[in-house]
Amino acid sequence: MSICILMKQRPESATSEELIPLASEEVFRRYWVPGCVALGLRWVPLFRTGVPLQKEDLGPVLTELRALRQWMEEQPDEGTVAVRSRLDEALMILERAAALPETDIFIG
Repeated sequence: MSICILMKQRPESATSEELIPLASEEVFRRYWVPGCVALGLRWVPLFRTGVPLQKEDLGPVLTELRALRQWMEEQPDEGTVAVRSRLDEALMILERAAALPETDIFIG
């Protein structure tokens, strides 16, 4: 299993859907979860089981992802380099999504 961002623009067309991988289940458990616990995050842990996001949710989600990205930077484990890259991509995509009209977002 893996955790991905699924974005769908409305009205739907053949090119209106994007699927962006974030982490395998193992990577999420090994790297993301400890950061979520250490930082007391509320939204990011929900990615494991899946969560639909509304536009108003994006601000808090982006804040948590930035905090997790910073936390990863401070960890000595070399494995966090790839995780930080995925976090950077997630931040870029979700920041773009915040500016798009009528976009459905699901992370899980």
